[in-house]
Amino acid sequence: MKKVIFAALLFTFSSLVFGGNNWTNPIRKNPFEDLRKPIVMKLSPFHFFDRQLSITGEFFGHDYKRSTCISLAMIYADNSKVYDVGTSITIERRFYPRGFKPDTLNWNRNTATGFYFGMGAQVGYSEFNDRTNYSNGYYDPTTGGYLYNAEDVTITSAWITPTLTLGYQFILWDALYIDAYVGGGVKVNDTKKTSPNILVDFSKYYTEPDILSRYYKGIVPRVGLTLGMGF
Repeated sequence: MKKVIFAALLFTFSSLVFGGNNWTNPIRKNPFEDLRKPIVMKLSPFHFFDRQLSITGEFFGHDYKRSTCISLAMIYADNSKVYDVGTSITIERRFYPRGFKPDTLNWNRNTATGFYFGMGAQVGYSEFNDRTNYSNGYYDPTTGGYLYNAEDVTITSAWITPTLTLGYQFILWDALYIDAYVGGGVKVNDTKKTSPNILVDFSKYYTEPDILSRYYKGIVPRVGLTLGMGF
């Protein structure tokens, strides 16, 4: 009888030690089932440097191999140096060929990753005025100094940009989503220059916009990183 009890105790101890120690590290039936959430809300931290607040919602299908992303960006700056306001919306359809896979290198199985490619389009509108642009000064005999008139040139932009994207999404600690992507698109932009000063020479302003300008048109890169939470 003592041998039977000893053998039972030895078997129980061995199961706990060599069977994965389930008391302290329970194994999920599906190791990453609880990580995947149907709705993910994200922010883009790098857009703050461009006077933008960008919020993205990603909505997954039941198999987590397709999703729809809707991003709304709001632009606002109104101070002594610049007036810059506008908004844009991006709608993208994403495809995850293999869905999300658990990270096999993580012992607790609380991370997962998913590769995707996406197709979408962005439409937007903005108004921009650089308040530091002044015309040539003239001498004021009353004050004995030079006076300068603000050119007050406002450029308005309305654009649409079809895009293609490749990305990789990480799920960490059961809740945090990190979405890194690259891609590009072709920006079609309609820009107009206006000013209450009828003597302004518009050819001096915004004639050769760089690729980061909102009034640029042509092939544009798309690189980003967003952080979010799943619900």
